[in-house]
Amino acid sequence: MTATTPTIVTAADRSSATPAWLLLARMEMIRYALRPTFVLGAGLTLAALLPYLDAGEPVDELSMIAPAALIGLIGITVSAQRVWASDRCADAAGSTPVPMATRTLAHLAACLVPFAVGLTFVAVSYARYLTDPPPPSGYAALMSDGWVLAVWFALGAVSCLGGPVLGVLIARMTNRRAAPILTTVGLVALAIVFQGLFEPLRRIRVFMPWTYWGGPFGIDGDPQRSIVLTGSPYWWVLYLLTLCAVAALMTLRQDRTWRSQRNRTAFTALLVTAVITCLLAMWTGTPDTIINPLTGDGTSWGG
Repeated sequence: MTATTPTIVTAADRSSATPAWLLLARMEMIRYALRPTFVLGAGLTLAALLPYLDAGEPVDELSMIAPAALIGLIGITVSAQRVWASDRCADAAGSTPVPMATRTLAHLAACLVPFAVGLTFVAVSYARYLTDPPPPSGYAALMSDGWVLAVWFALGAVSCLGGPVLGVLIARMTNRRAAPILTTVGLVALAIVFQGLFEPLRRIRVFMPWTYWGGPFGIDGDPQRSIVLTGSPYWWVLYLLTLCAVAALMTLRQDRTWRSQRNRTAFTALLVTAVITCLLAMWTGTPDTIINPLTGDGTSWGG
């Protein structure tokens, strides 16, 4: 009988079997989570949930501004700065075995950290919404729970993913330090214009990554009356996730090794999907503005 020699697997063997981008992604996730700007934004975002511990304070769509602004918008600059810092280290090291595409993939994976915080915020808010339904005078009382979840997931969670991904893309396309800030200001300005306050723009507002789906926008004779805006938030969620995928692939294609015919085809397919889902978000779902029959009291957005 031949004796079998046991195989000893060391930590180094396991590490060598792990893809380089995954090892680097873990490092970048930790670095992102420890960034002071992100820690502050995440802390303030979660602190924004404290008022809703009061049973008399209904949770609403307006609360989704906290993660979108403090994690999503700020994440544009945080991600860009992380990429630039990583590139400076790579340049200082001289010839490095880690190609740019691998580092880019790791930075994109790190965007899951802010997304997780945004997802937590939405989950807690939605649980609060289910236990304490919105007031009947609010706009959410007119729609299904699934409709509300789709809107909140897009506004509060996907925004925390899209902002950081956009930051990685900006850093890969330019070294101008003002670019993330200027992009953030531009997005805020566009969001103000296309938030749904201007009736002629309500149908096309869904091309924006952040917009309202209802609220006390008022009608003639009742400036606080709640209404539901047109469109489908379900298709809008798919549109926003597709935009994130488009930005991610565009970022990776900044490295010439990713400019293959296969990736070009995938990129084109994603662009077509983004256009289709955006149009479906515009023209399906709620066909016309829905007006709550109850008089608005202006105390809450009601969902």
